[in-house]
Order: sequence, then C-alpha cells, then structure tokens
Amino acid sequence: MKKILAVLLALALVLGFAGCANKKDTADTTAASADKGEGLKIVCTIFPQYDFMRAITKGVDSVELSMLLAPGDESHSYSATLEDISTINSADLFIYVGGESDEWVEEVLKSAHPKKSIAIAELVETLEESDDGIIAQEEEEEEEGAFDEHVWTSLKRSSKIVTALGSALAELDAAHADTYSANAAQYAKQMQALDQQFTALFSTVKNKTLVIADRNPFRYFCEDYGIKAIAAFSGCSSNNEIPLSVQNELIKALKENGLKHLYVIELNSSDYADAIAKQAGAEKLVLYSCHNLSKEDFESGKTYIDFMTANYETLSTSMA
Repeated sequence: MKKILAVLLALALVLGFAGCANKKDTADTTAASADKGEGLKIVCTIFPQYDFMRAITKGVDSVELSMLLAPGDESHSYSATLEDISTINSADLFIYVGGESDEWVEEVLKSAHPKKSIAIAELVETLEESDDGIIAQEEEEEEEGAFDEHVWTSLKRSSKIVTALGSALAELDAAHADTYSANAAQYAKQMQALDQQFTALFSTVKNKTLVIADRNPFRYFCEDYGIKAIAAFSGCSSNNEIPLSVQNELIKALKENGLKHLYVIELNSSDYADAIAKQAGAEKLVLYSCHNLSKEDFESGKTYIDFMTANYETLSTSMA
C-alpha cells in the first residue's frame, strides 16, 4: 500500500495536478464554484467532518468544501486516488479522522502538504479498541495503543470537535472569524440539546441492550448513555457476511434479553439481518453511524443532526 501511495504521490506532484478539482463522483460534493472568488479550500475525508464544516462555513460563499468519499461508497474500503492526493496537496485545510482506517493519510502527508491538517480524533478523548460484545472477533494483531476512531457517534464529543474546528477555521481566515465562531457555537448547541434528549430518554430505559446484526461503530454513543451493545462485528471490520454460528448467537441474544428489535447501520444491503429478525420474531431497524450517506440523502442536504435525530426517534420508540 505504501509503495502504491508513493507512486501516486510522485505522479500527482510531477504532473502538476495540485490545482485540479476532484473529478470523480466526489466532485458533486463541492460546495462552491470558482466564480465565487478565491477563498479557503477545505477537504474532508468522510461525511461527519464534511457536515461539520458545511455548518461552520455557512454564509461564507468563497469557501470551497469537498468530501473525498463519494456518497454511497463504503468508507472502510476507500483508497486515495491520484486526484484525491493532488486535492489534499492544494488544500488550505485537510480534515480526517485519524486511526487505523486513516493510515493512508500519514503516507500521503509525507509528500502532500496542505496548509493545515487536523485529525478530529486528536480533538477529543478517545477510547481503546475493545471486543466487548463483539461475537465474530477477528484474529488480527491489535496495534499497541489502538483506539476506536468513531468519535463522532458521540454527540458530546462532536460538539467539542465542532467548537475546535470553528476556532481553527477562524485562525485561518480572520476576515470571517466571527461567522465561523457563531456558526460553530450554534451547531454545537444543537448537538448538546440532542444529547440532553438522549440522556433523558435513557434515564428511563430499563433494558439498555442493543443487538446489532452488523458492525458496531457506536462504542462512544453507548458509553455516553450506559448502553450495552451486542454486535456481529467490530466497528471497522471488513466482514459483511454473517456466519450461521454468529447468526445463532444474535438470535440467542435477542431472545435472552427479551428484545423485539434488531439493528443494522445505514447502507446495509445484506439479507442476513432479515433472516435473523425473522427467526427471533424481531423487527429490523436502521441506526445511523454517519460514516457516509446515500447519494439521495446527500443531494437532499441531510445533515449529521438529521441522522442523529432519526436515531433518537428510532430508539425512543424501540427501547422505551
């Protein structure tokens, strides 16, 4: 992987693509065009950072905002293209998550030099990776000090991330500092209000157990509200086929906990959850991890708050 990235980096810099826009499907994520004048170029790897920056830069038309991961694509199988690397190289601000799935970023940043880069996982307290509640544990050596990178699933942490990003942007573009700061404060306030709703909800829930026939990227969310999660795979697992033995364990978990709802994350198109739900007499429901969103949801302007609100509505009816 590192050799491939090295070749891509060399090509990107030699061929002078630094001023190019991303021309694959992610081109649709550009938030401003050249005719709006020169302004900050902000590049984000996945949807949470993109949405946070979209909210923070609202009203500043000169900002050019883009997301490398195309809507609808699988975030864990993403790999940087030549154009992605040149896009990063020409950015004023490059924002990524940090963690195992972003190992490629470290290699890219050795040769591509955006004016500023931020890993959102470095802005908040992180939790060590854990296999607690994971049925199909993978036989991979864990990196020493590895942490769970899905920090944005916590509204508490996301509000801190938004505040920090607002401050960073204000430093980069002092002319619009007041706008960035006000927008960041407003979005953080929305997150805090929704967090309070979740806190109130789970203060009344007796059985705080989620059974997930999917990956589990919700460790931070569960930590915030004292929820126990039982899932097929870890949050960054490459698996998408649930073995029969794991299906049986999920069915057992539903029955033993007296649960009538089984959860999957967005963009899950497998039939395994349907079979498990049928065997357990449960209903399948979607929880949004916000890794990515469908092209339709992107084009309609759906936000992180929209998806987390949908989670609240789902859980308030299925767990109350």
